[in-house]
This record gives sequence, structure tokens and C-alpha cells, in this order.
Amino acid sequence: MGAGLGSLLGMTGCASPPQPAAGAPPSEPAPALRVLPFSAAVMGSLPVGWLPYAMRPDLSHTRYAIVRDGERKVLHASATSSATGLRCAVHIDPLAFGQLQFSWRVREVPSLANVGVAEHDDCPARLILAFGGDETRLPLRERLFFEQVELFTGQRLPYATLMYVWDGGTHAPESVHRNHRSARIQYLTVESGAQRAGRWLHYERDVVSDYLRVFGELPGPILGVGVLTDADALKVDLEAWYGDITLSAQAAGLSASAR
Repeated sequence: MGAGLGSLLGMTGCASPPQPAAGAPPSEPAPALRVLPFSAAVMGSLPVGWLPYAMRPDLSHTRYAIVRDGERKVLHASATSSATGLRCAVHIDPLAFGQLQFSWRVREVPSLANVGVAEHDDCPARLILAFGGDETRLPLRERLFFEQVELFTGQRLPYATLMYVWDGGTHAPESVHRNHRSARIQYLTVESGAQRAGRWLHYERDVVSDYLRVFGELPGPILGVGVLTDADALKVDLEAWYGDITLSAQAAGLSASAR
């Protein structure tokens, strides 16, 4: 099935939860009304309210832990030919709280990483939003695919999934690419190439505007927020750091800066 798709499963928490990685919380937390911050977590641990997800037992786990970076605490990800992520179950109305703010830093960017090619679908950093919606409105092909995934994995795909990704350099920022298996899974490139590797990059995104552009309709509720550093396709070592993720009601727009 591939990490690109496997990374989405379990994002909403509406189906039976995936098998947690070692040390994960034993039970599914209730959806939060905000994205729980990494900066409030205990050093060396997983952040409270964030669960590992690993849908393919044959893949090794990306390692996540809270570390200190300068004066703040952030989430550190270390992937060695691995493809597991962390997710936070939420229930947030993007029409009311649609300004997404996030930051990340990566150590390096493999030039072959390409979200448009299934065999090279690795990213040093991804931020994933899972949305609810009325699945009966989807084309028959998509509904059959959802049922097939649920049959084989026990997990129900979100109605729609939007990934903000760091691409290897093939695709320009703001380009959009669909998953090779489903149009309900879309990648929006916000960073591309290795020119800004090693620096903290900060972003603001208008979730409603992005969703409208990608899916052609207004979004339903956000049911899951996830991060993923994956390296299983290219069999490389990748490392990333993630700052707090917020969804707010402030005026939205796109910006990116580095330090």
C-alpha cells in the first residue's frame, strides 16, 4: 500500500485505532478542541495527546521525542528507512479556526524524494490534516477504495486528507499532486529542494482557501492533525524537528520565513 497511504490511516480516530508503537498511550484520547502543543510536553517523551500510527508492521518505526532546541521544546523525528508518524485527534471547525501556523527544520533533503511518484514518496517533513465529510457524495470508485482499505486494515480513511509537504526539488512550492490511489488524498508542496535545509521555517496557511483550491468545496471538520517523517521508499536516514502547530481564527494568508 505504501507509506504515503499508510500514513493516513488512523488519522481520524473514528475507526478502531491502529496498533501503537512501543511506549504509546494504551487508549485513544477524546478529540481535543485544539492541537496539543509539543512545547508543553516532557523532555524525551512523546507529547501528551499524540499517538503513534504504524499501519505496516514490516516497516521500522520513525523515532519521535520531545527535545530542546535553543530556548524552546520541539518534536524531533528520526527516520531510518521507516515510515510511521504521530497524530493528534481533534475536532476543529476550519471555517471558524482556519489559520494554520506551523514550523519545521530538516537536516537534509534527498533530491529523489518525489510525492508525485509512488516509488519515491518520501518526505523529510509532512504536516497532515484529516477532514470529515459525507462519503455518500463521493464517486463510486472512491467509496469502493475506502471499503477495500477498511477491509484489509480495519481502518477507515478520512473523507479528505490534505498534506503540506517538503518535496525533494522536483515540484515547485504551491504545486498540488494527488495520491496515486485516491483523489481524496492530496499533497500541497510548501517547500522544495535542499536550499533551506538546516534552518527553521515558519508558515501560515489559510486552510479553507487551500482546501477549496485542492478539493473544489468547503472543508468539513478537521478530525486529525499529524506529522510524518518517512524514509522507507528511498531507504535513507532523515531527520526533522517540528514546532507547535496551531489553528486560529486570525486573518489568514501564506507566508514563510527562515532563520
